[in-house]
Amino acid sequence: MILSDQDILGAVRCGDIGITPFDERLVKRNSYLLRLAGPFRRIEGDEILDTADPESFARCEGVLEAGDSVVLTPDALVLAGTRERVSLAPSLVGLLSGISNVARLGVQVHATSQLVNAGFAHGAPSRLVFELSTVGGRRVRLYAGTPVCHLVFARLSAPAAARHPSGRTGQLGTAPSRLLDQFGHFYARGEGSAVAACTPLAEPF
Repeated sequence: MILSDQDILGAVRCGDIGITPFDERLVKRNSYLLRLAGPFRRIEGDEILDTADPESFARCEGVLEAGDSVVLTPDALVLAGTRERVSLAPSLVGLLSGISNVARLGVQVHATSQLVNAGFAHGAPSRLVFELSTVGGRRVRLYAGTPVCHLVFARLSAPAAARHPSGRTGQLGTAPSRLLDQFGHFYARGEGSAVAACTPLAEPF
């Protein structure tokens, strides 16, 4: 069941949803609007990122940019955080969805990573990540504090077991990918495989 505006307000009041800072003006009919915040991590270049090579990940971590705005270009991905710190009870899951007025600028706010796991950062609110890019060949400047994304909440039929803490709790929103650390132990390891043995981290959101 997707939560309505009244459901969202009730869940905030009882602590099932944590949003800091919270602004009731950002509560919509069935979502809460999240705002952009820096610092920004710009990732660009044409080097092949080998997802089995830790050194390749290190070379492709991108560059941090300070400031209250960021220019999106067609040849780069920019990681940014939400201004808000968010937490969810184990009975709630979140979904990120771009705002129409932002989408009409050719701006994408996530690169398929739209799920916020049930129980995310429960008891320790944390920032979410935007994977910002632009399509259509246009450069676009966005400013910190701008609402760019809906966070939609849905209630599970039963609370998640929450066996793993979130691997992103406490994040600033600009950490690079942890794919190898998180899932390297699943990689195929044929003869001559370069994949190192990896210990899985806590569950990512």
